[in-house]
Amino acid sequence: MQTLGKESCSVTFLFRFLTNYEALLITLRTFITSTLLLFAWNPYTSSFDGIMLAAFGYYVLTTAAMLFCYNKGEGRWNLWRVLLYTDLAAVSVMVYVQGGVQSDIYYAYYGLLAMASFMYKCNFTSIFALLTNIAYLTVMIIAPGPAAPREIAIRMVFFLFLSTLFPLLSLLETRHQESNTVSSRLNLEKEQLVQEMESISRQVAEYTFDLHNKAVLDQLTDLHNHSYLHSQLIIEVEKAKQTGHPVSLVMFDIDNFKRVNDTFGHLIGDEVLRMISKRLKEVLKGTYHTPCRAGGEELSVIMPDMPVDDAFVMADFLRQEINKVKIPLANGEFLRVSTSVGVASFPETSHNHQHLIDCADQAMYVAKTSGKNRTCRYNPALEESHTAG
Repeated sequence: MQTLGKESCSVTFLFRFLTNYEALLITLRTFITSTLLLFAWNPYTSSFDGIMLAAFGYYVLTTAAMLFCYNKGEGRWNLWRVLLYTDLAAVSVMVYVQGGVQSDIYYAYYGLLAMASFMYKCNFTSIFALLTNIAYLTVMIIAPGPAAPREIAIRMVFFLFLSTLFPLLSLLETRHQESNTVSSRLNLEKEQLVQEMESISRQVAEYTFDLHNKAVLDQLTDLHNHSYLHSQLIIEVEKAKQTGHPVSLVMFDIDNFKRVNDTFGHLIGDEVLRMISKRLKEVLKGTYHTPCRAGGEELSVIMPDMPVDDAFVMADFLRQEINKVKIPLANGEFLRVSTSVGVASFPETSHNHQHLIDCADQAMYVAKTSGKNRTCRYNPALEESHTAG
């Protein structure tokens, strides 16, 4: 398995290398550089040719410069463009020194054409290929040594045929780069579009959430509002009809709330409502009971799947918890308030959702007129209503 993994990594690396034209051309130039040392050695004189050795040094230095600048910004192409012409001159000198037709270094011209096809579009590469053909033909004609026209013609036909392939390579490379550019631009636009859509979706979700909260939540107490109370009771009563499980409603009225407003001001009155509502939410957290603000100083709690007796016990517990709430005053003292509580249930004490509200409200009224700070369960015969407090 490890062997297969290494082979797979090697194939991947080779594929990436072959598709990286810059690395491939630098490798080709390194190969040409290494072969120049062989051509520089003259076995007949057992010495190095000075011009060939100088050309070898030139290729070593310039190839090292290309390696140093490899993949380091767009400025490196300026070096490549300069080397394109200096290489053309260097190769032509080497071919001339080696006798023109007799020289085998002409293959270095192909490296130049490969560079041109990689860096420029098809039109320029075609012009450069023509310029290279003219340079090679001129060198073969003026180079010292015998040069039969037939040999020059054969060499030029062969060279011209191969050199025509490089503009085609340039065209393919240009199309490849354009395709990559278009693909990159489309991917970028797609990413931007996705980000914009996600941003819009988040904004819509936040707006919808805020709109929903404004529609169903009371802005002062953060409890569900009067409209939600009625609509949710309709749903819960219908569920109770289908399942046979009762639903109870508890109504709270803050005792002497008008006196609180008149004595301490409406800001303290608002704070009383906020802190009582906060305590209700804390106690009811993790249950299916829903606290609401019925209106004014009246609060309520919807209790699904709870008979009236259990709701009565729970309601009285909530009343006692509200009694513990302390509202800070400006003078450093604390204000405590009490509530009168009414409890009713469907279908035990009522026959529809509106009747359930009326029954709970009537039981709350009995609690308030019976001395306040107590819990009253609805009974059709009000004088027989059970109270606790």
